[in-house]
Order: sequence, then C-alpha cells, then structure tokens
Amino acid sequence: MWKYFWSVITIIVIVTLNFGLATIFDTNFIDWLFLSGLAVTMVLLFFNSSGGFTSDLADARLQGANNDEFWPATEVLTKIDRQKVSFSPRISFYVALSYTVVAGIVSIFYYFV
Repeated sequence: MWKYFWSVITIIVIVTLNFGLATIFDTNFIDWLFLSGLAVTMVLLFFNSSGGFTSDLADARLQGANNDEFWPATEVLTKIDRQKVSFSPRISFYVALSYTVVAGIVSIFYYFV
C-alpha cells in the first residue's frame, strides 16, 4: 500500500515541478518533461545512497578538525574508516527513473520526428 502512495506522491511532485517551471518560464509543459524528471531522479539518487564523495568530504572535515590549536598534533588520533558506497533505491526512485525515460522518449519524438 505504501508503495502505491509514494508512487503517486512522486508523480505529483514531478508533474507539479514540471508545471511550475513551464509557468515560470512561460514555455510549454512538454519542454520541461525530461529535465524535471531528471532533476527529481538525481535528487533521489543522491539521498538514497551512502558513501562516495560527500561522505568522504564530511569525514575529512571531521578528521581535520581533530587537532587543537594549542596542542601540536604529530599524528591523527581519530581514524575514520572509509564508508562503503551503497545505493538502496526505493519505489520513488524507480518511478522517477521511469518517468524520465518515458519523458526522454516523448521529447525525442516531439522535437525530432
């Protein structure tokens, strides 16, 4: 039941974003199909994954802030293990990806055929 709920919410968010962009920039709805789907897919991809560049950056900042300005550190006392890159997609990601693929095909036919 929750899969259907989040599928509908994902479609509503993408279509609302698409309609908002088309209204703001005074263009057709179809002009933003692919880009709005791609944007939502990328956001979901970012928030459904762990590890990678942003985790390494956060770990480096934590590890770099380890020493005190009054204490000359000769070695790093806290060693943070590297996180394994993992991706755990939810139904919202698959719905957004499907929307993006269909929107890409529709856009190709609309503009080039």
